Amino acid sequence: MLHRITFSLLLFGMISVHAETNPLRINELLASNRGSSLDDSGASSDWLELHNTGDEVLRLAKFQLSSGGDKPSAWALPNIAIEPGGYQLIWMSGQDRVALSPEALRTSTATLPFESTLVPADAKWKYLVPSRRGGLADDWTAVEFGDSKFALGQAGFGYGDDDDATELPVGTGLVLLRHTFQLPEQPLSQSLVLEVDFDDGFVAYLNGTRVAAVNAPDEKLDANSMATEGREAGTADRFDLSAHVDLLRKGKNVLAIAGLNAGRGSSDMSLIAGLGFLPTTLHASFRLAREGGEIKLSAPDGQVVDSVRYGEQVTDQAYGRAQTEAGELGFFLTPTPGEPNSGPQQAKPVESKLKFSPKPGVHEAGVKVSITAEASGAVDIRYTRDGAEPTAESQRVDGPIELDKTGLFRAAAFVGGERVGAIKSATYLIGRQPTLPVISISMKPEDFYEVHMRSSASGRGSERTSHMEIFNTKGNRKVSTGFGLRLHGGAGRRGDFNTKKSYRAYFRDVYGSPKVKYNIIPTADVKDFDKLVLRANANDRAPGGAYIRDQLMRDLHKDMGGLVSNGTWCMLYVNGKNYGVYNVVERMDEEFMASHTGKGEYDVIKTGNTILSGTRDAWEDLRRFVESTDLSKKENYETLKRRVDIDDFTAYMIVNLWGQNYDWPHNNWYAARKLPDDKWRFMCWDSEWGIRGGPYKPDTSSYAFIDSGGAYGFGTQRKMFIALLGNPEYREFYQAEVRRHLGGALSEENVLRRARQLRDFIADEVTHEYRVRRYNIETWHRKIGEVEEFGRMAGENFRRWTNDYFAFRNKPLSNDGLARLQNMAGYRHIVHRNADGKWSELIASPGSDDWAAAALPLSPPAAGRPALFALTAAERRLVYRGKDGHIYEHASASSAGTNGDWTTQNLTKALGLPKAAADPSVVIANGVPHVFYVDELGGIRELWNDGQWRQFPLPAMPRAEGGAVASLDGSTLRVIYRSMFGVPYEQSLRLDSATPENRTWHTEGVHRLPALGQPLGLTVNGRRDAVFHVDRAWPRQLPYTFDWNERRRVPGYFTYEGDRNALVYAQEIGQRFKNQYHVAHTTDQLDGEFTLFRDAKNNRHYLAFRDTEGGIRESELQGEEWAMTRPSELASAPQAKGDPIGWAEAKTGARHYLYQSENSDVHQLSFDGKWTHQSLSPKVE
Repeated sequence: MLHRITFSLLLFGMISVHAETNPLRINELLASNRGSSLDDSGASSDWLELHNTGDEVLRLAKFQLSSGGDKPSAWALPNIAIEPGGYQLIWMSGQDRVALSPEALRTSTATLPFESTLVPADAKWKYLVPSRRGGLADDWTAVEFGDSKFALGQAGFGYGDDDDATELPVGTGLVLLRHTFQLPEQPLSQSLVLEVDFDDGFVAYLNGTRVAAVNAPDEKLDANSMATEGREAGTADRFDLSAHVDLLRKGKNVLAIAGLNAGRGSSDMSLIAGLGFLPTTLHASFRLAREGGEIKLSAPDGQVVDSVRYGEQVTDQAYGRAQTEAGELGFFLTPTPGEPNSGPQQAKPVESKLKFSPKPGVHEAGVKVSITAEASGAVDIRYTRDGAEPTAESQRVDGPIELDKTGLFRAAAFVGGERVGAIKSATYLIGRQPTLPVISISMKPEDFYEVHMRSSASGRGSERTSHMEIFNTKGNRKVSTGFGLRLHGGAGRRGDFNTKKSYRAYFRDVYGSPKVKYNIIPTADVKDFDKLVLRANANDRAPGGAYIRDQLMRDLHKDMGGLVSNGTWCMLYVNGKNYGVYNVVERMDEEFMASHTGKGEYDVIKTGNTILSGTRDAWEDLRRFVESTDLSKKENYETLKRRVDIDDFTAYMIVNLWGQNYDWPHNNWYAARKLPDDKWRFMCWDSEWGIRGGPYKPDTSSYAFIDSGGAYGFGTQRKMFIALLGNPEYREFYQAEVRRHLGGALSEENVLRRARQLRDFIADEVTHEYRVRRYNIETWHRKIGEVEEFGRMAGENFRRWTNDYFAFRNKPLSNDGLARLQNMAGYRHIVHRNADGKWSELIASPGSDDWAAAALPLSPPAAGRPALFALTAAERRLVYRGKDGHIYEHASASSAGTNGDWTTQNLTKALGLPKAAADPSVVIANGVPHVFYVDELGGIRELWNDGQWRQFPLPAMPRAEGGAVASLDGSTLRVIYRSMFGVPYEQSLRLDSATPENRTWHTEGVHRLPALGQPLGLTVNGRRDAVFHVDRAWPRQLPYTFDWNERRRVPGYFTYEGDRNALVYAQEIGQRFKNQYHVAHTTDQLDGEFTLFRDAKNNRHYLAFRDTEGGIRESELQGEEWAMTRPSELASAPQAKGDPIGWAEAKTGARHYLYQSENSDVHQLSFDGKWTHQSLSPKVE
């Protein structure tokens, strides 16, 4: 039996005793540990056990262990204590350490439990979901913070997964947690560990100090903070807080955690945390010798208080003292680390070796199997047939055993009730000989059931001891070794015991061979493997799958020059039962990278930003660089090329986009780099949704998906790709690479060749599996046909989508709207464009209702609507797009506006920026004007003047079509627009964390309905919503239909059933596809663009638009409904020819609309208890 060794240490209040009492003894040692016990790193180190035979706590400071022989070694024990009658295990690994190994902190490798728990994983916490309109208290993480407004709930916290103990509101973006705990004394242990399972990010604070964070903003959190990346919960990560243990204090302490969601449109969120001390493990500076030696224990005064001389040792048989007064030394067949020695003591070790005859493999029915033993003494051989480990009560071998069907033996030798030596497994394949290699796994049935059914289990703790045999296609056994088996995968973990699932095999010396030295995967160019993944192809398996999609994608990526997880096929048997065809592939980790790219240390990271080796540091640096850097600049592009293998990354993106792998890049990815400063490379994984394997139709453009669809917002890879497309050099390189690969690795000829190779390789065994499971084999042939059809069509489709995407140019828009300004001196200004591109202005003096007309001095002719603003009482500034596409600032230092004091500056030319294809939008924040415009390629540019004009592109954003509208929401800049694929998007930037060189924008999209025209955003009681004009046409290539997962998982989800060609109100309630309501009475009435504003005095929201008859219509948000009126009709106002602009007065709440009539006069509609109309244009006498 495999034991994970832990032991008890006193963390508080230890008592010292004098060493001269000599109660300490060497009680037991194991000099050849094959796996009966594991240390904190999961290794089967040899060990030695000390026993405190006294009746007082004994401190080990200055005690010493030493070895004899020609090269004696000595090791001083640390200042820890053993309780009366207690035991202390010392790993004789030669590592000379007391602290935990890094592996003990990673649940993917080890699950060493807490020795002392400060905050249990199921603890009750005080929690608060803060209002988005309010701030966060600066001291909410402090011990003495008053959390009376926090609710009480039990971990875990979250929504959307039906497994949260405390349900948070759907759409929660941030939750604050506090748990207080008491310490009777300052702790002596240094092994403080935080354990967190989370979706999507968190920041942890211990007594007010930030101690750990993942997927969290670098800046101070506020009520609108979000996770920077996505991560699925299910595996807890551990964080070493030993450097922060001094933050703990006697008495009251607090662990505070901010849980972060990747977006309020996310379908789920989760957070479970615990805090505690791991056992302080001891590793001596020298090893035990299997061939024998001497070990001495010396007291602080140098006196040898005990010594053991031992001879040659046998694997997994301990040498120790009998539980007698004399304490005689001898062998124990069953080691008992950390416990009293038990079982009959043997004077010498017992050895036994089993033999099966004939050899395991393929045989005819009726074969007779003999099991015999070569032993140093009399033994019984006992065996099982169901995978169970044999015991002293199992069936005894009394002669040959006849087999008439495929079967398994697990056998071992016994002396009395104790096992001698390892369990041996042997599989006999009777009758039909498979055409694929066979992997036969044997293990305890209850262990296999646990592995198979515990869908949420992960890490080393979920691994169970097993045995693997590998047979070649001739039926010869090539491998027989112990290993550790885990469940593998994500969604494929679900299902009952009859569901075909994927597994992961770990080869370690604790089980048997540390590596399988057999070319089970011939294409891998690797002759030994420390891990294998046995893929069931959960989304591509029988009875409705083709089996080959994922392997085909990896084969094609390899043909393109990519680094891939190589794979082959086998038949899998577990405890004698045939589980069908499996795809055997390499596990991508540090060992994989070393095997394929050279020895060394690596950062390896996968889906959910899960670290397999190394650290997150470089990956987080890359993410921050991509999100905040203008990659259109050559110097920044060159910097990225030094950090990322651009050729490799481009091939990786192309194969996934070509293959329509739409369960990516938010999922199913790997990235790695060699330390210290090699380039990042990217590897495909689990592409079963590609090549017509997912819920998308094959005519869905991959660029719609990666730019504006289900992929948006997920993953550094996607952000990096979109950001790179802003660089002219990379755009040309990428298109050239598409053409090259479509003529080579992704050509119809090569795709069909690869697909048919895979088909033919597995056809016989798939047919057999279908027949055994009583499936219709024609289904498989039909699915293979779909793969081949995709291979014939994909190249041309992808070529067309690529050409269309890169040929896109944002068409210039012309808008005859008005701009208005009331400056600090009280002057009111209205500016509009004339047909010749010149500007006309209406001016009213402070307190006057008389408006004077003026023509602004000559400036470059304008196209579209201007933006009008002032920074001082004695000026006004006009920013507009010229007919030549440049952005101009036309400024006057005079409120009254004499024609001689105007100056004009070409901003885009001065800053070296591309021309605009839409009108600019301006917002003033802290006295600084921020100008936003959309260029011809669909990129959004920000210009601002903080004493000098600066510029920065909004990086990694979906490409815009039309214009963009900016607004200020507290200290957050927001820019809303429609992507080239018709998706409304809003970018947001926290100004308090932005610098001229680092501007990290965050994005939220409104999927499911295609938009037409300019969307607008609004904040309703702290919730950010949007209004947009839904398009009448529903283009086939748009990525809105992917909502099947939301329908299944999100409570209250519904499908929009309103009219098309109407205004839609998209309400953010949590799912990625926001609830969308029809705005009343707008169908077929909206003409042009609408305006949207808030009455701050009365906290009401209004939208208005020009209808098809020229009337002005207004709609007020009342709860979730919009009430419609027609102010122009109520005020008997003339018809409009342009779009209205609206606002509400801050003091009174009175609201107004400006518009131009058919004769170009300017009119104002006002409501202050009733609707009135005024013509503002002076009458011509």
